[in-house]
Amino acid sequence: MDIHPLIAHFPIVLLIIGVVCDAIGILNGRDFFLRAGFLLFSLGALTAIPVALTGDSAAEVAQYIDGIAADLEDHDTLGTVTAFLAVALALLRTHFVLKKKFVGIVRYVYLVFGLVTAGLVCAAGYTGGHLVYFYGAGTKPVTSQIELKPPMNTDTHR
Repeated sequence: MDIHPLIAHFPIVLLIIGVVCDAIGILNGRDFFLRAGFLLFSLGALTAIPVALTGDSAAEVAQYIDGIAADLEDHDTLGTVTAFLAVALALLRTHFVLKKKFVGIVRYVYLVFGLVTAGLVCAAGYTGGHLVYFYGAGTKPVTSQIELKPPMNTDTHR
């Protein structure tokens, strides 16, 4: 059973709502929203890791759907970049919070990268939805008809 679609929505929601809370906290000086944003964004970064890994295994089956290769590659790239950026930001923020240096310009720079991450997660979610609704990736009617063939060996130097 492919669990990628079951868990993919967690980082989408957690990262976006985390950034919204951070924006409220940073722009309005609300400490509660800063703490909530930190918690939500960190949980989103943590859940992005298994989502990226399960996405790789889901792609192994989906790659056999006719015409999906380019869109699948776009989704994979967006998901991977989003996961790496989210984890890096969560670790950086944890460092700054623990050192009591998450203040001033650091907050605003973090917010810019948080907004970029939220935009990337939206794009990754959109392309994932496109794979499902346009190609039928991950749906039983499509996956039950796919003939899983081993990849062609393109190495001709043997």
